[in-house]
Amino acid sequence: MKTDDQVIYQRLGELLWSVMPPEDSNIIFRGQVYPDYQYSQLLSDTNQIPRYIEIPTNLFFDLRELMEHLKKCSVSSKDTWTHFKVFLNEEGSFKIEFAYIPEENSWVGLYMKSVSDLDQSELDEYNVPLQEWKRCVSANAKE
Repeated sequence: MKTDDQVIYQRLGELLWSVMPPEDSNIIFRGQVYPDYQYSQLLSDTNQIPRYIEIPTNLFFDLRELMEHLKKCSVSSKDTWTHFKVFLNEEGSFKIEFAYIPEENSWVGLYMKSVSDLDQSELDEYNVPLQEWKRCVSANAKE
């Protein structure tokens, strides 16, 4: 008998497989899940530059809902994951990575990495204001 998380992993893989464009060999579903905020993207990672994959809204919401349910299965620690990255390739290989990034140290479009982890030279790439980066670095140093 499968555990709840195994059922969710299987359903995630099935949904992602069903929306994988035939011309793509790799897709990534990534996002952030916080109590009052969720954001996610589905990308083709076949070429050098990832591109967004358009899918029906109901399937996109199904994927996000599965991730919310998976987060509830993660009761192993008080600081459960907040960021995720799911990989699926044309051979059906499925991989998922998680990271715990406190909401006050996160930024829209920055996945699996906190603002304070950035070098100052990376701020423009992620559109992080210098003052926000300084605040995050300072707060992180105090912890």
